[in-house]
Amino acid sequence: MHHKIFILFLIMSPLFVHQGYAQNPWEIDKNKDGIIVYTRIERDSDFKSFKAVVKVNATTDKILKTFKDADNYSKWYGYTKTSQLIKQERDTQFNYVETIFPWPYRNRDMVYRMSISRLNQATTKISLKGIPEYIPDKTDIVRMKKAEGYILLNAQNGDSTEIVYIFHSEPGEKIPLWLANNSIAELPFKTLMGLREILEEENH
Repeated sequence: MHHKIFILFLIMSPLFVHQGYAQNPWEIDKNKDGIIVYTRIERDSDFKSFKAVVKVNATTDKILKTFKDADNYSKWYGYTKTSQLIKQERDTQFNYVETIFPWPYRNRDMVYRMSISRLNQATTKISLKGIPEYIPDKTDIVRMKKAEGYILLNAQNGDSTEIVYIFHSEPGEKIPLWLANNSIAELPFKTLMGLREILEEENH
């Protein structure tokens, strides 16, 4: 009898392991002005990640042009104090970004490797990978521990594009979980709102 129970346990164990490592589902955190932001807790982190979705009246090429212009992120990218293009390659560039954090916490910064690839005729992917060691730490600014995600540009009918922005980061320096997780949806919302506005300005 004990032998049969042990065999049953061995058979069922992979199922329990698989369920234990299943990814948490996305939940709507903010839905306003045509922008939907989902959040979820990641398996290996206490900090939430986000997925934001919006549809804009602009082509993929126009959106890519805006993302490549790293020196002007502060005009539209949420909570960006300064930004700078450090290095440009064919389909990859390295961008420095300083992100504004509320007092009494210090601002964060990171160098992001941004790589652009065409997945198919309708979809372009912008991969974002934080590289903390790319440049030396700056005075009074905290280098983030981890930052990684991607943006999908899905061409729609006409000149419109659906943007899907998925990202996760580790802010470092003992940022309270309640503060980070309760406000995580604001950054992508503000970013996509700013991007849509600057694209509309260019159209006019």
